[in-house]
Amino acid sequence: MKTIKSFVVSVSLFLAVGSVQAESVTVSSYVTNKYLAFGTGSVLSNDAAVQSDAFMSFNNGFYAGLWSSRSLSGSWNDGSLGNELDYAIGWKGSVANEVTMNIGSCYFDEPRALTLGVGDILKTYMSVTKDCKLGSVTLGYENYLTMPGSGFHGGNLVTLGVSRSLSVSDGKFGLRASVIGVYDFGTLGTRSGFIARGTVGVDWNASKRLTVNVLGVNWFVPLTAHDKRVTNAMFTTGITFKAK
Repeated sequence: MKTIKSFVVSVSLFLAVGSVQAESVTVSSYVTNKYLAFGTGSVLSNDAAVQSDAFMSFNNGFYAGLWSSRSLSGSWNDGSLGNELDYAIGWKGSVANEVTMNIGSCYFDEPRALTLGVGDILKTYMSVTKDCKLGSVTLGYENYLTMPGSGFHGGNLVTLGVSRSLSVSDGKFGLRASVIGVYDFGTLGTRSGFIARGTVGVDWNASKRLTVNVLGVNWFVPLTAHDKRVTNAMFTTGITFKAK
């Protein structure tokens, strides 16, 4: 218990100090109809959840984030995969003309939060993005390493996709969409194969700092015949506040 309390205090202090030094701080909170794994599309929970994020970026390109999912069914620490805490750190910056690299790690504290090292997952990722006239093209790699006691196994994903965002009505509204092709080598309980995933969203820019995320959709379509996953989608709505 002392170890857990020390960890919570350390994270809180890190966020407090970091927010003062950060170039930008963004806080968001969404309500979702279910929880699908963002990488593979696997169903983690069919229950609605509140998913929130605090993200800090610095002048040197480094960033840190704290993300949480709280299932609206059951208690916080009942072992449901709808409950989760994630701790992320990484670097994002320009490496060439209109080319951006993003590299980092994210620790998934689940299914019982604050039981560090037991059943958790460490994700390491790297991507390179090229901005083009019609959108941004991104080539990425994701590695998942499972901790002892996890009911899953590790694995790797390779991704290639394109994203686009548009402003309408003099910037009052924003439209965003992405389409990503994924080869899953067999990750977190899945079988190897191809899937397509992507996002669609509509945002209302209520002010310079506050954005209302009217509707967002994260969709997944398995493309390999033997894959047991099914076509699925997660719907979200919420707010994003740029604190700095």
